[in-house]
Amino acid sequence: MKKVFTAFATVLTVASVASAATPAVASAAKKHAPKTIKVGINSPSKVDEGVWKLVKKNAAKYNLKIKLVTFTDFNQPNQALAEGNLDANAFQHYAYLKDWNKAHDTDLVAVGETTLGPGRLYSNKYKSVKDIPEGGTVAVANDPTNEARALFLLKSAGLIKLKKGVESPTVKDVLAGSKVQVKELAADQTLASLNSVDAAVISATFVEAAKKDPNSAIYVWTANNKNTHQWINIIAAQKKNKNKWYIKDLVKAYHKKNVGNYINKENNGTSIAAWKGAPKPTIKTADTK
Repeated sequence: MKKVFTAFATVLTVASVASAATPAVASAAKKHAPKTIKVGINSPSKVDEGVWKLVKKNAAKYNLKIKLVTFTDFNQPNQALAEGNLDANAFQHYAYLKDWNKAHDTDLVAVGETTLGPGRLYSNKYKSVKDIPEGGTVAVANDPTNEARALFLLKSAGLIKLKKGVESPTVKDVLAGSKVQVKELAADQTLASLNSVDAAVISATFVEAAKKDPNSAIYVWTANNKNTHQWINIIAAQKKNKNKWYIKDLVKAYHKKNVGNYINKENNGTSIAAWKGAPKPTIKTADTK
């Protein structure tokens, strides 16, 4: 009996040692040697700089150091990423990345979502979408990406009707019987057009540059649904690297609550945290399913 008890005690001791060692081994397995990665961004605003300051701080907890590489041209960040001069970039939305891959025969992929710029409709003549008259004129930017998004916004606001099933509509896809006429302009002319049209969909870039209050918009649309999810901004990487620990931890560092709260607070609604589980913004928006 004594021998049996001794043997049993020995088994328990070995099991206890193994059990105690397991967490340490698992913990050690999660730690990585310090690594510096290069992330491309495009002409950051002061708020963007604040966002990345927080992301860098969060990333340090994962033994990850982020070196930002700034570009002034929308083509360069993807080219640099495709050539391996960057580990990731964060400047574009799904739609832009899709068009880039198609045009350049690359396989860059989205690895995480970041922000969304809610579409805004402005008017110097009316305070409500309902006040815009039948046959009125609404200006939109004439570049493919911004025009498509603006048209979806106008559809959501009940101002136009669009052909069904069109992913990137143009004015040619606006159906007869729509409440308003759509006028195409260069993106940088949409703000100035407010004195000659009934309303205009204007990019946050030009609203901020003109120091116009974004909350003066008569309609705000998140464009975050199955049809228009393509305009959520993303972090992109090479396909072969999408599951690397440093790419996943970069996304984790960006998706922290402190980053989301900062984005929602400091951007005054022109940009909101858009990843799944991100803090909710306080701005009022309209949306369609």
